[in-house]
Amino acid sequence: MTNASQTTDRHSRSAVRAAEGILSTLDDGAWRIQIHRASKRNALTMTMFSALAESLGLAQSNDAVRAITLSGLGPNFCAGHDLSAFDSWPQGAGDPVPRFLHALADVRKPLLIGVHGSAAGIGVTMLLHADWVVATPDAVMKLPFVDLGIAPEAGSSLLLARAIGAHRARRLLLGGEAFTGQQACEWGLVSELAPAYELATCLQHRARALAAKDPKTCRRIKSLLVPADEVHARIDEEIELINTSVAERRALQPTG
Repeated sequence: MTNASQTTDRHSRSAVRAAEGILSTLDDGAWRIQIHRASKRNALTMTMFSALAESLGLAQSNDAVRAITLSGLGPNFCAGHDLSAFDSWPQGAGDPVPRFLHALADVRKPLLIGVHGSAAGIGVTMLLHADWVVATPDAVMKLPFVDLGIAPEAGSSLLLARAIGAHRARRLLLGGEAFTGQQACEWGLVSELAPAYELATCLQHRARALAAKDPKTCRRIKSLLVPADEVHARIDEEIELINTSVAERRALQPTG
């Protein structure tokens, strides 16, 4: 019988199109996930959310994976949730977006994210789950939830204030203003800056360095830094608020 770890290792020796828009590769102990929907600024569809959740789960269960990287192909990192996919809401525990968010919160291996071009919504809030974020100084980031009329997600209502301070978190979540990779680094949301032409190399270098660390120790440190139960509970609370907002907006739409 072939277990999940063996299957993942065998199929990840070269790039695999796990689903439309998501590529996963195993490279020298690092599980590389790339978002591949450049024509839509790498905005995430329901299929892509499911593929990301599956890819993170495979990385977690494969002992050959010692670190995970996430980046975007093309000129941008990730424009967040594809707005057309809001037709798929409300969502519950087994649906694509909650599955991905909980999978993200469950990652106990070093997670590194590279950001360039533009990033919005989940393209920014997912950074709060990363252990190392490399960004270009001119990357443009935004948390547009207030303008969309929905609650933030990914546990960001809890984690953002811890990362950058309560007052700045209020400014970004309530004001919805854009900010740069340079600013994000100064605030503590980004770990390291790199020019666009060095971003992939820098991310790979950091991933290999973290992959060389003892995996049990990394897992224990991550568990101490961010208690998973607290984050999962907040993710569920945020999802319920988004469901409520979507239902309220639909109720206001004319029928017939």
